[in-house]
Amino acid sequence: MTDEPAAGLSVEEDEVPAQMREVPLGIVVARILVVSGMGFAGALAIFFLVGAIWLPALGAGVATAVFLLLMFAIERGAG
Repeated sequence: MTDEPAAGLSVEEDEVPAQMREVPLGIVVARILVVSGMGFAGALAIFFLVGAIWLPALGAGVATAVFLLLMFAIERGAG
């Protein structure tokens, strides 16, 4: 294999890296809360399923799905 860049790409050592997109603080906090909530609800669902406690397991599974939908909504809004 060669260490040459692909055609059309130039690699210079003094090149400035591309600007990174700044994400608002509210989006960052929302992502953290949604991922944490989804993880907690999913863990509860598994815990209740192992204990054969069906209704709370169903509720926790629904909460996990709601958090997943919230994650998609936040990512679409952030883009």
